[in-house]
Amino acid sequence: RTARHLACKSSQAKPPMDSDYQCGNCGASLPRRLKQARLIGCTHCGSTSVLRDEAFELAGTGGVVQDIPSLVQLEREVRIEKKVLMPVGHAQFSYGRGLWDEYWCLDGDGEGWWLSSDEGDYALERPVPKKNWPRKFRPAFGSECQINGIEYRVTETENATCTAVRGEFPEELDIGETHLYF
Repeated sequence: RTARHLACKSSQAKPPMDSDYQCGNCGASLPRRLKQARLIGCTHCGSTSVLRDEAFELAGTGGVVQDIPSLVQLEREVRIEKKVLMPVGHAQFSYGRGLWDEYWCLDGDGEGWWLSSDEGDYALERPVPKKNWPRKFRPAFGSECQINGIEYRVTETENATCTAVRGEFPEELDIGETHLYF
């Protein structure tokens, strides 16, 4: 869904932080805001750490984020219609013809949302539990499916490669990892 009304403002209130974890590269304290965080970027050295066995280990660098004009920025509240979100993670993907940005955001209740930005279009997304995925669905151009009672038609299908990450995410994202999207 494309958000029709998008507005940003600085926020004085920050999500609660837990600094019991250290960067796997430089040892700096990691500001872990998400109980479910699995991937965190270090603001001190720029490296990325992943949670494994209750400790963060060095996962590599976060890649180089290409600056694309966007109304969304890390640590600045964004308002989409009546929902206020705090972007805490930023990933960038290349799909050959260009780049798009994915932001992992928290709402006021601590629930996570994905906010995608591509060429000035914004889409607010929630993960779909596997039990709700359509059975025997092949994501081919023109194919249709139903998810949670909503009909969808595939208008695009390609592969995209993760080129950069920074901030915090509920899952591990690897630089160079390729994802099928449709």
